[in-house]
Amino acid sequence: MGLTNYKKTQGRPTRQIALCVVIASLSWLLISAAALFVRRQVGIGWLSICVAVIGLAGAISVAILNRPRWADFLISVQAEIDKVTWPSKAEVHKHTLVVLILLVSMSVIVFAFDIVWQWVFKTIGFLQI
Repeated sequence: MGLTNYKKTQGRPTRQIALCVVIASLSWLLISAAALFVRRQVGIGWLSICVAVIGLAGAISVAILNRPRWADFLISVQAEIDKVTWPSKAEVHKHTLVVLILLVSMSVIVFAFDIVWQWVFKTIGFLQI
């Protein structure tokens, strides 16, 4: 396969996000593993190890994400994301307001039920508060 990108113009945003996530995950894993073998000494040596590990994670990530199976999956994910109809800003504000109003009203209702049942149980002597 070499250094060529498989279908490099298709699914670019999804592939870039996946690349960043895989690099971050591999870097964290490899640096954590390296920390077990090298005492955490802050200095040029530790910094160079971290940079080398991140570079290695990047190379591994590019190799993995350019395999036809992974690339085709990410291309299809991008195609599905492009089909999504995103709401406008006004719709988001309206729906958020509805959720907040329902949240507050349900909280008031639950609080009222709590007060009523507490009064009932205190009246019949079930609770000794």
